[in-house]
Amino acid sequence: MKPDDTESLKKEMDILRRKYDSLEKETGHLRKRYDDLKEEYEKLQQYVAGSVQPPRVEYEGAQFIEPGAENDFYAGERKDILLSVLEDAVSSLKPGSRRRDVVASVIAANGGGEKQRAREKELKAILRGYVSMEASVRTRLQKFGFVIDGAGKHYNLIYYGDNRYAYTIAKTAGDAKAGMNAAASIATLVL
Repeated sequence: MKPDDTESLKKEMDILRRKYDSLEKETGHLRKRYDDLKEEYEKLQQYVAGSVQPPRVEYEGAQFIEPGAENDFYAGERKDILLSVLEDAVSSLKPGSRRRDVVASVIAANGGGEKQRAREKELKAILRGYVSMEASVRTRLQKFGFVIDGAGKHYNLIYYGDNRYAYTIAKTAGDAKAGMNAAASIATLVL
């Protein structure tokens, strides 16, 4: 082999090595892009199949709605109240409007205010036919969350011991509707 041939082969080899390195680098980028696209495809398949929820939207690094200063008296109480209020309000919103669609979507995604309606039915059942504060009525009201204070001719029913939510009920009912009237007033106050 001549020295010129050796030099020429070295140049060709150097060119081929650079092309190879360049192709290796490009292949690495393409593999990474393939893996990213494959992962995104799998997530979209799961989403379409309904096996995962759509991603939660962050609002300036916060929750969808800030919880405020009030605490739950029982697990999920604030959520139940808000969903109940939204259910009451959605019918007053214009059909086909964005407001109504957003509110209906939030209600559907969170299961509505069934718990509040169930608690209202329970309260009515406790006070239906109320004549006096019998032991069974007292026990059921306490399980519902009331602290019962009896002084004079009336009882104070204090919801979870919070004086902001106190209701006065007669020790003995004046008529057959007294219990249901009390249940309706109490539900408006605490549910």
